[in-house]
Amino acid sequence: MNRQRDNQSPSVQPISADDLKKIMTEESAEAIQLLIKKADELGKELSGKLTTSQIRNIFGEVRSIEQEVGLEEETLPLNVQRRLLMLKPKMAYQIGRFSNNNALRALVDTLSRAIDLIGNDVRRFHTFVDLFEAILAYHRRYGGKTS
Repeated sequence: MNRQRDNQSPSVQPISADDLKKIMTEESAEAIQLLIKKADELGKELSGKLTTSQIRNIFGEVRSIEQEVGLEEETLPLNVQRRLLMLKPKMAYQIGRFSNNNALRALVDTLSRAIDLIGNDVRRFHTFVDLFEAILAYHRRYGGKTS
C-alpha cells in the first residue's frame, strides 16, 4: 500500500522552545537576527507544503487583532489578550481541516508557543507579529504555493 501523505515526508520542525523564548523575550540585536534566521528557515520549509491562503487565514486574524493595539499602550488590553488566546483553538481547527499536514502543525506549534510568551506585553506582541510576518514573507520568497 503506497499512501502519499505529507506526514510521511520529512517533517517540518517548529522553531525550538529555546530560540523562540530568546526571540520573544530578549531585546537585543542578536534576538532580532535570530528572528530573521528562524523565520527564513521555517518559511523555506513551509514553502512547498503550505499554501499562502492557509497561512493568511491565520495571519489575517493577527492583523485584525493588531488594529486593536494602540500606539501608546504599555500593556495589551484584556480583549486583545483574549483574542490572541482564542487564536489557538482557531489554529487547531485549521490543523483538523488539513489533518495530514505536518507543515501546518509546525507553524501552529510555533505560533501557539509564541502566544504563550506574550502575556500582556505590547513589545512581545509586536515581536510575535514581526515573526509571523517574516515567516509569511520567506514562505512567499521561496515560492510558497498560492492556491
